[in-house]
Amino acid sequence: MNIQGTYTNKGLALTAKTAVGACLRVTRVVGGSGHTTDVPNAVQLPEIRQTLAVGEARCAGDTAVLPVTLAAVRLESTYTLTELGVYAEDPNEGEILYCVYRLDEPVTIQAGSDTVLRFYLRQTVSEDGGAMVLCSPAGLITESDCAPVRKMVLAVGAPQRDVTMPASELQAYLDALPCLLTENHIITLSGTCSQDVRVQGFYGCGSLTLRADNLGDCVFTGSASVANCSVPVTLEKLKWAIGEGTDPRTYCLHCSDSHLKVENCSFTGYAAADGGKAGRGVNVFANAAITLKNCAFHDLETVVHTYFGGVVGICGDNPETDYSGNSIGVYLYHGGLVLLGSSVPDTLGGAWNERNEMSAIIKNGEFIGSGAV
Repeated sequence: MNIQGTYTNKGLALTAKTAVGACLRVTRVVGGSGHTTDVPNAVQLPEIRQTLAVGEARCAGDTAVLPVTLAAVRLESTYTLTELGVYAEDPNEGEILYCVYRLDEPVTIQAGSDTVLRFYLRQTVSEDGGAMVLCSPAGLITESDCAPVRKMVLAVGAPQRDVTMPASELQAYLDALPCLLTENHIITLSGTCSQDVRVQGFYGCGSLTLRADNLGDCVFTGSASVANCSVPVTLEKLKWAIGEGTDPRTYCLHCSDSHLKVENCSFTGYAAADGGKAGRGVNVFANAAITLKNCAFHDLETVVHTYFGGVVGICGDNPETDYSGNSIGVYLYHGGLVLLGSSVPDTLGGAWNERNEMSAIIKNGEFIGSGAV
């Protein structure tokens, strides 16, 4: 597809003014389905069908490039695009039809479709005062150009990508992923990860699974967090071990504004010789939700902490010995809900639970007392 423009007489007069220093002010760009006759003397584009979006012009020397975008998504009726009209402000006459572009191949613009056309309009002023306006075909994004990207965005069946790596390389791998996930990433980890890991801002039709082949194959000694993710995130057979010298308030796992499934994982704090505990298990806040299935919790200062809408479900068939040595089981603060499976101890191996305001712990359909209010 090629497109070439012609100035109107008033447009040529305005171009002469800009050549000696006046500012060219484009007021609008429109698309039409007609055929402008006698362009030099035209004052309006016939059969205007829509107004296009105009971006900021980029200027270099005596050339200005104007990006223009046509989108069909909000159109009420289908039409055939045959020409474009650029209107500009003349300092003496006000708005004028500046130039008209004609397409050598008409394009059907389907109302409500996801068709997007992008034009880059380049203006060149000749030394003798003449002018010609051209739009390079390379500056046009057609339906065929958009199709591969649209296919990725609208995909409903994402392919699977299996990756194996040392846990120490996980953050670098996550940082290199696009935020728009169009694949189901299954990442098998091994070894020890001593740095904090952050999973943040992923969306799309894909998913993330972080796993180990066996519990103990991958050990985190710092925190992991999942934040602002709309893709499903799953953790399987991962182990957290808070070591001596770690900040006592360190959480093994944070979750905010995301939904997270955790299966067959282990969370262990540090038990000091004087009986004190360092390290906390799971922290859920900002309307996040976590399901913990068949997980173990040992020697933690607090097993589960929620606030501002955090929801936690704890279930599974693991034995009570998987909940031991903890100080506080559930700590609910300013809004939180914890649901316990029938085989889960009421205080998760801790001495008591605590709750504050709009909070609840429910097991087998009944509210559980906190031990402290």
